[in-house]
Order: sequence, then structure tokens, then C-alpha cells
Amino acid sequence: MEFLVDKTDGDTLFRLVLGLVVPRPIGWVSTVSEEGVYNLAPFSFFNAVNDEPPVFMLSIGDRDDGTLKDTVKNILDTKEFVINVVTQELFKTMLVSAEEFPPQVDEFKKAGLTPVEGKTVKAPYIKEAKACFECKLYKHEKVYDMHLILGEALLIRVSDEVSDLEGRIDYDKLRPIGRMAGSYYVRAFGNSLIKSD
Repeated sequence: MEFLVDKTDGDTLFRLVLGLVVPRPIGWVSTVSEEGVYNLAPFSFFNAVNDEPPVFMLSIGDRDDGTLKDTVKNILDTKEFVINVVTQELFKTMLVSAEEFPPQVDEFKKAGLTPVEGKTVKAPYIKEAKACFECKLYKHEKVYDMHLILGEALLIRVSDEVSDLEGRIDYDKLRPIGRMAGSYYVRAFGNSLIKSD
């Protein structure tokens, strides 16, 4: 079967892209607004694009009403953010933070997580996360309807149980989660599918 992009409806394209580009890592992004409200949201249009220095890519759409999502607004306002790694232990709390809340709501509180101000940025990281990247905004571009955000890591924080001093990662202890299509996720350490509902 072939799908000419300019002759295929948006819903079908969405299902094809998200169903075939799998598993996708999840960037669990924490930010702080100019008013000091913490925000936390997961995005699966996320990946690494450079290693020295580490640079990461996030692609984030607007809300249905066309306004900026809190994550994008906070990053553009403060020029900083933290990308936390989603692991099996935090899977259900990650789903809570995926819900859409008004800008004045602190998703850390909703998810029962502990925010800690970063060492190199004011944006908080998740204390319970096994790894995170403190980032400054490197570049922002619009790609059609999406906000392409490139962030340069200033600090990489990894739990001692997960990494050695040379940066080798023990995946049996990290237990990362990847995104499939729909409500499906995958355990990156065991290749078994799990559902969010």
C-alpha cells in the first residue's frame, strides 16, 4: 500500500507516522514560568541530535485553540528547561502529567513528584527521576504547525545505580519506557508492550 502525502488525510498521516516511527523516546520536560509556576509534560517527538555538546530536539504542537502550550511558552520566556527520562517506576505519574492543565496548575503537585531547582538552570528537575538533562534553549523554529526546540545540555544528572563514571548505562536498572502509537508504550529493556489504559 502506498500513501501519497498530498492526497492523504491528516488523521491517516498521523497514524502512519506515529505507528511506524517506533519506539520513540519520551522527553519528560520540566519548566518554570516567569511567574514561578512549575510545569511538567511528556513529549515523544524527542531525540538527541548532537553529542559534543549534547543537543536535544523537541517538537511540540500548539493547543487545539491555537495558543502555545505551557512548555513552549515557558521555554521561549526563560530560555531553559530540563528533560527527564521516563522509567517504568514513573510511568503512571508521567501519564498524569500528560493531561492538559491550566497554566496556573503545578503538574508536579498533580503527579505527586518532587521538583528540585536545577544546578545550571532555574527550571526544576524531577527528584524521583533516574536521569535528566538541564538545558538552555539553543534554537527555536516553526516547522509547519510544530515548534522545533533545540536545547543544549549544560548538565547531565544520572543516578549512581544507573551509570558508571565512564557513562555506561545499566538498562536493567534504568528501565526506560518508549512510546508506540495510540495508548501503547514499550519497555526498552524487555521489548514488552504495555498500555496506558
